[in-house]
Amino acid sequence: MRRKVLKGLALFAGALLVVFVALVVRAKWILNRDYSSVAHPAIAADGSVEGIKRGEMLFQSLCIECHGGADGRATGKHLEEIPAFLGTFYSANLAHPEHGVHRRSDGELARVLRAGILPDGRFSAPMSGFSGLADQDIAAILGYVRSRPPALEPAGTAQPRSEVSLLGALILTLVSGVDVQMHAPKVPMPKKAPTVEYGRYMARVMDCVGCHTEGFSHAKMEHPRAFAGGFEFTDPTGTPIWSKNITLDPETGIGRWSLDDFERAVTRGITPDGFLVRKPMPLFARLDRTDVEAIYRFLQSMPKVHNPNRPGGHPLRKARPDDSPEQLFVNVGCAACHGEGAPFRDKLLGAVNKPDADVAAWILDPQASKPGSPMPSFQNALDRAQAERLAKYVKTLARAPGG
Repeated sequence: MRRKVLKGLALFAGALLVVFVALVVRAKWILNRDYSSVAHPAIAADGSVEGIKRGEMLFQSLCIECHGGADGRATGKHLEEIPAFLGTFYSANLAHPEHGVHRRSDGELARVLRAGILPDGRFSAPMSGFSGLADQDIAAILGYVRSRPPALEPAGTAQPRSEVSLLGALILTLVSGVDVQMHAPKVPMPKKAPTVEYGRYMARVMDCVGCHTEGFSHAKMEHPRAFAGGFEFTDPTGTPIWSKNITLDPETGIGRWSLDDFERAVTRGITPDGFLVRKPMPLFARLDRTDVEAIYRFLQSMPKVHNPNRPGGHPLRKARPDDSPEQLFVNVGCAACHGEGAPFRDKLLGAVNKPDADVAAWILDPQASKPGSPMPSFQNALDRAQAERLAKYVKTLARAPGG
């Protein structure tokens, strides 16, 4: 009897091993095969004024968030916010002098956005997440790229190739359902208006659903806990942080936020209670009122999910009148991006030769002087006197050796 049990267990283990090996082989085949034969979508750049403006909004809201280098150009970087167990990921240098986007055809670039297939035929799992972009919006992005904006001035060197881990390959191809579209279906563009339909489109395109829904499912919009938060990232300090619940649940979500509160958080980076919206949440400063209202109306149409937010990330505390500038720098969140070793430390150099009052004004509302700036507004977190003390302090940091 014991021998039969052991034999049965051995057969079961062998079957599991065969299934595992088969899944690994399938994952590697999907991620590593040559997709050069996939046709280019018949999408051409929209060079109209309206097209370029729309393309700039999309590029600066989506592309530059991952591809933006330290100099503000799309020179690529290590994507540290992607969980390490999935692998090591780098965004490409889109401004590369020899292999950048200005060297690629409209069809090649449209295929990257629609199917995640790079010009050399390799498949990029992160880029496959933009398959929902409408043809019209892809054309707008191409129009912006063809306008040769400063963000794409040739610069930099090639980034290393991304390496997907074995677990990452299995998750991406099995749990997430990542696969390659062998054709390029047309995707219609809903009318831009403060409607649920347009809001659904924007929530998908801006990947609100991807970041604010737990797990790796490829159908997150239909997930029973869609937009309830819980997806794990790391912040700029390397600290684990979980996305927040943005359903309209009044206790654990944003159910008590007004449309103005929502717009301020999304485009200015400050919550109604005066806290910084922390990275890796992008600042969508280029969205207009219609875009924001549409997303808000769509979220109102979704089920309210009671899901308490998980604490994490660089700790924040509200500013107090007697805080020193050193305390303000840490407590309100400056250190996460501009502290020693942080990704935007070098940006402090831009403050060195400016009057304290100008630097303080920038801290309080960077959008006022540079619309579209990725820096959040602190006008609801600091008063003028605190901002001026902080301005003096960041200038000393910039002048310090190694600053």
